[in-house]
Amino acid sequence: MRPCLIAALLLLALVSAAPRYSSRIVEISSGAIRGIILEPNSRHLEPVEAFLGVPYAAPPVGQLRYAPANPPLNWTGTRLADALGPVCPQKFPDLSNKTAALQHMPVGRYQQLLRMEPYLGNYSEDCLHLNIYVPGSGSRGVDAPYAVIVFIHGESYEWNAGNHYDGSVLASSGHIIFVSINYRLGILGFLKTQTGHTQSGNWAVSDVIAALEWIKINIASFGGDPTRITLFGHDTGAALVNIVLLTPSVKGLFHRVTLLSGSILSPWSFVHDPDSIRSNVADQLGCTLSDNLAPCLRTHTLASLLQVNLTPPRFLAGFGPHLFTDPNVALEKAGDNFVTTPLMAGVVTTESYLNFNANDIQYGFEEDQRNRVLRTYVRNAYVYHLNEIFSTIRNEYTDWDKNWLCSFCFQRLGSVRGEDLPYILGLPLVQGLPFFPQNYSKQDIAISESMVTFFTNYAKTGDPNKHDHRGVIKDRSKYWDPYETGTQEYLSIGVKSKMKSHYRGHKMAVWLNLIPQLHQPGDEDVSMRHHHFHERANHYYAGVVKPETFTKLPPLLTTTTKLNIECEPNSTLPNENTLLDKSHDHSVVKPETFTKLPPLLTTTTKLNIECEPNSTLPNENTLLDKSHDHSNNGVNEDEDSEESLLEKIARKHYSYTTALGVTVGIGCLLLILNIVIFTAIYYQRRRKKKSRERDGKSDEINSDINHSDNFDNFSLTQLSIAVGDKSPYSNSIQLNNTNAILTKSPSIPEPPPPPKNMPPLVVVPPPKLPNRLNSCLSNSSTNVNSVKKRVQIQEISV
Repeated sequence: MRPCLIAALLLLALVSAAPRYSSRIVEISSGAIRGIILEPNSRHLEPVEAFLGVPYAAPPVGQLRYAPANPPLNWTGTRLADALGPVCPQKFPDLSNKTAALQHMPVGRYQQLLRMEPYLGNYSEDCLHLNIYVPGSGSRGVDAPYAVIVFIHGESYEWNAGNHYDGSVLASSGHIIFVSINYRLGILGFLKTQTGHTQSGNWAVSDVIAALEWIKINIASFGGDPTRITLFGHDTGAALVNIVLLTPSVKGLFHRVTLLSGSILSPWSFVHDPDSIRSNVADQLGCTLSDNLAPCLRTHTLASLLQVNLTPPRFLAGFGPHLFTDPNVALEKAGDNFVTTPLMAGVVTTESYLNFNANDIQYGFEEDQRNRVLRTYVRNAYVYHLNEIFSTIRNEYTDWDKNWLCSFCFQRLGSVRGEDLPYILGLPLVQGLPFFPQNYSKQDIAISESMVTFFTNYAKTGDPNKHDHRGVIKDRSKYWDPYETGTQEYLSIGVKSKMKSHYRGHKMAVWLNLIPQLHQPGDEDVSMRHHHFHERANHYYAGVVKPETFTKLPPLLTTTTKLNIECEPNSTLPNENTLLDKSHDHSVVKPETFTKLPPLLTTTTKLNIECEPNSTLPNENTLLDKSHDHSNNGVNEDEDSEESLLEKIARKHYSYTTALGVTVGIGCLLLILNIVIFTAIYYQRRRKKKSRERDGKSDEINSDINHSDNFDNFSLTQLSIAVGDKSPYSNSIQLNNTNAILTKSPSIPEPPPPPKNMPPLVVVPPPKLPNRLNSCLSNSSTNVNSVKKRVQIQEISV
């Protein structure tokens, strides 16, 4: 009996653990597919249909290793998409020695990697899969066809995967389709195999583009809208999305972009010298450094490839994508796809938190260590004027239209990179998943609901704000204004989310304006040693640094100057040479500068001359001779242009500083005025209070003096008030009460004796007293011995 019971329980456990398959079969370009039903841990959320481990490209093995992604292979029958596919080959950080690991990361990061490690152990080169999460209502849903969010994971170019980013809650709550993908990493995804300016090496970028092409073709079969695809990247994934956005061939594959905690403007986002990495890999693997390393690399096993070890400079990438030009130039020269695509960007409070170790986070670091960290960053990120840039950064960090920007600052002590993802994915609504923490509060749930609403609305309409059927904003208290150049407003996401402006304005001005001006090679006669740090020993740095550069970098730009010349009537035009000589004379020429991409710097001048008749063009020689003559004052134009640009930056900076100073000054003035008014009111109240207390004491003293006589036996027989003849009150009052004894008060002087010839007194009857007073008098007369009375005699004299 007992064995049967045990067998029944085991069978029940196996049945309950088995996935619940979807009732529909989806036909896609590669064949038929069937997913599973996931039940979110919340009664407010509907079930989700998940399709896991769906291949979007052919396995990159054999001859397809180090080659662009190819279309997926077809299959027969119905493929069960009920399990996550393997992740791409990678080198995960070594966590076996906790003490050694904490020398490179904070404690929180170490614990996060421990939770992540089990999801990344099963890897294979056949890893180009994606996972699709569809609302359970399918095509019957009110929001169908659904907007699509394609998530590109981050963390590192050398490890991680999209498998453990569960999009079921976001899909159910936001009524969208969520897609996460795996792409090649490390030496298999970013090694440049060929010489010259070729795309070889950006294999991960080709994987992302292949996934977008697959989604564009097949997402309608799952109930998605192929005209509403949002490309969502986080950390290094955001940098990849930025590169994809600049690729001309992707036009039409997606329609909106979200970048969180990354872009190609970050120094770590791309490899600065891919050829040196290529040479290093060839040496370690014993390959001949030929024009193409791919044939040699295909002969090596996966294990030998993963044993290649790089020690990149700190704050920079080892394996990663490479660019053919400066990222700023790439953004400026980007095509219509970049210009017209709506963009949402987000950051957290402390992006660089994970770059420090546990000891630095817990105890902080002294000034010397701070200088070593900054000096390491400057040496690895810049080439020219390192001392000036280092001094600028050290000084700064010693206590001072269709785009949307947000800053996640929910935590009281600030948020670090990656802490916003659980809230965007809606995990607090179901109290978390195994990979993420599970102790969420009501505030966490409220923040998550707001972020899910913002990001899903953006995926649906391109606007993160929620509108009703008439296009009116439903909740103005949760309105996210778009980012504009003039206002520079961004949403600060916290317990009480609110709009702010000029995100870290002063520091942004330093990084975007001042440091780029300092990072210039200078004149031709300036030695490269002038740009090097004076401190060269290793103990001045906090990590691996790149070798010193002794040759100037080749210019990346081609500068084309278009000259528009305005002439007065009947004036003699200079010829082309004279024009070039005076190309910087502001009274004659208005330059407009454009940039191009070829590797060597050349200067081309286009002449657009519009003048009146009877004018003569200048010749070329005269123009070249006076090309640096600025209003005939002999001042070098380059220096003038640099000084004018620095003056503009300074004016912009001072304008913000002045506005801030005026605001603070007015605030302080109002505070002082309030303090003065409060002090005056307080002093006035104190004075009145003291005056009342003084008057009260005086009255009490007078009362005690006037009423100091107590009478045990009180019998008032007659009281006479004599008034002179001129007084209108010439009368006498006589009270007939027996046994009255009048005791003279010492404070009242004795009246003079009455005159001898005194007129007869007029007896006035006593006034009629109220009944209550009569009763009191009657009672007092009955008990005279027990009552003490005070009589105050007032003398009226004229």
